[in-house]
Amino acid sequence: MPIPRIIVIDDEEGMCWAVARALQEEGYFVRTATSGPDGLALVEQEGADLVLLDIRMPRMSGLEVLKRIKLLHPAMPVIIMTGFGSMPTALEAIEKGAAGYITKPFNIDDLKAAVKKTLATGNHWIEC
Repeated sequence: MPIPRIIVIDDEEGMCWAVARALQEEGYFVRTATSGPDGLALVEQEGADLVLLDIRMPRMSGLEVLKRIKLLHPAMPVIIMTGFGSMPTALEAIEKGAAGYITKPFNIDDLKAAVKKTLATGNHWIEC
């Protein structure tokens, strides 16, 4: 069975590092990008089984990145990572095709469970 490939797109390097490290410990192959354009380049060049995407980023918003990912790869699941203040935006992302969202700051075990569930089922879900 191939190792699932995950791309983490977040403008905070520390968040990228922490998420990547936690998911690598679970056996996933993880690439990171600290901007929307760089993340899109990874998606286009390397593909992924799942994208973890920050909603608020400079240069290109997470919603714009989501839109472009869905144009390129409609079936690629995207989990939105959002701060509490951007909940309406997270819900908008769900309407635009995101598989679900997780609210920052999050428990890393909750993130691992969301990733595992999304990869296993491909179904959409919303954090409770």
